[in-house]
Parts: sequence; structure tokens; C-alpha cells
Amino acid sequence: MSNPLGFWPFAWSNLVPTSLNQPILPDWSLQHVTVNYQGDPAIEKDVAANVASYGKQLGIITEAVLALADGAPNKAERLDRPRSIAEQVEKIKKEHRSGLAASARSAMESLADVDAAAAERIAAEFAKGR
Repeated sequence: MSNPLGFWPFAWSNLVPTSLNQPILPDWSLQHVTVNYQGDPAIEKDVAANVASYGKQLGIITEAVLALADGAPNKAERLDRPRSIAEQVEKIKKEHRSGLAASARSAMESLADVDAAAAERIAAEFAKGR
């Protein structure tokens, strides 16, 4: 007796994919932002996540510029929003600078524990302005 479908149990295995995993929106996530900029990536991420997105910042700036250009009666209100963003961004920058200083201090302390001479040499280089 001959099977008309060939080797039936094995014929379908050639047609069925071996993996049914397929990424949906592979480059998308809630925190994925790709921007070409010259700033500090950690600061940029904090600003976009905690202050305003890039689009929101641009919209607020555009409103302020147009209010100034048009002589709008509520231009002071529109200028308060960019000032608020600038203050929040400056606060984030200060936090990152202090965090960076703390990290540098911690790294130097760790280095001093392991190699005191190297820590002194590096500290002396920075003390005289590199």
C-alpha cells in the first residue's frame, strides 16, 4: 500500500517553521530614544524622561517664539514654560555633576586601597591642571 502524500509524517515538517517566535516592533520600547547629540546621554535621558520629551520642548519653544513674534497678549505665560524647563534641566545637570564627583571620589578611594601610588600620581596630575 502506497502513501499518496509521500512520507506523510515527515512531509509537513518541511513546510512548518521550526520557530514561531517573531519580534513585534523589535526596536521599540518605552525608554528607547535615539538622538544624535553632543551632550551627556544620562542627562539627555533624564531630561526626556522627567522634564519634557524633545517634541514637547520644541513645541513649548515654538509657542514662546511665536508669541514674541506676534506680540501676543499672553506672551509672559508662554515664556514661563521654557523658563521652567530650563530650571529643571539645570537642576538635573547639577545632580549629574554631583553624582559624577561622588563617582570619581569613590573610584579614587578604591584605587588608593589597591594602588596608593597610582592614586597619588593621578591626583597630582589633576591638581596641576593636567
